[in-house]
Amino acid sequence: MYLANFNDNNQNKIVLALGYFDCLHIGHKRLVLTARLMAQKAGVLSGVFTFSNNPGNLLKKKNKLVNTFEERLVILEKLGVDAVIHTEFTRDFMNVSAQEFLNQLKQKNVVGVVCGFDYTFGKMSSGNVQMLKEFCQQNDIMFEMVDMVGFDGEKASATLVKEFLVDGEMEKVNECLGHRYFMTGKVCHGHGVGTSQVYPTANIKIPQDKLYPKLGVYAGQVNVDNCIFNCVINVGNRPTFDDNVDSIEVYIIDYKGDLYGKDITVYFSKYLREIKKFDNAQQLKEQIAMDIEVAKCIK
Repeated sequence: MYLANFNDNNQNKIVLALGYFDCLHIGHKRLVLTARLMAQKAGVLSGVFTFSNNPGNLLKKKNKLVNTFEERLVILEKLGVDAVIHTEFTRDFMNVSAQEFLNQLKQKNVVGVVCGFDYTFGKMSSGNVQMLKEFCQQNDIMFEMVDMVGFDGEKASATLVKEFLVDGEMEKVNECLGHRYFMTGKVCHGHGVGTSQVYPTANIKIPQDKLYPKLGVYAGQVNVDNCIFNCVINVGNRPTFDDNVDSIEVYIIDYKGDLYGKDITVYFSKYLREIKKFDNAQQLKEQIAMDIEVAKCIK
């Protein structure tokens, strides 16, 4: 899979899946796989258009991302996409008219497009599916629209995934995404309290734009150097030690070794419990021991 900036010339004929793709849920995956199939039949490359930054920052919205740009690249590569065409969401891009955006698509050697039933584009979202379809017909560009993909009685969407996340409904999050919610970050030094008094944990530095799930303790798995281990994940603070700073802490079951400076990926499987303040470190250690036994049984 290769990356190309939307502003650069594209020499390869390509079928492009169009959308915001702020996270990659089952609806988005239907778009991507439809584009792949169309591209295979035409003997050209398949691609996905997405933003490399968080549009919410420019729009002054508190819009955290379920999948960062880097995480989307990982998922898209696993889906077999040939290329990711990306651009930054800037004020200039926001003011591009719908017609101008279509003209740019034509110049990028796009021979086919796939979009969702409610896709909009251009300044003030003035472009819609019908406009895109007519443009494709006029310019001999293949076109396919994907109908709504439902989940839990609603449309599968980033909004729905975010609602499940903030409620800690991790099983629904993972089912709606079609993969487990995950975080990738570098292991950094914490306060060292866990190592000395309870269990040694890895503190992970996560990008600011990443949306955290509900604060609490989770069971999951972690990828360290391409090896998978079960783990217990603490999302939030540590009231037993009067530490009120929210962070991501991971106890990796049966792992031996130095993690500092390593990039690890943590996959969330199940919400276990709320964070609570214990009377002492020993009580916390006993609770974590029970969490570990539960986490060992969850895949």
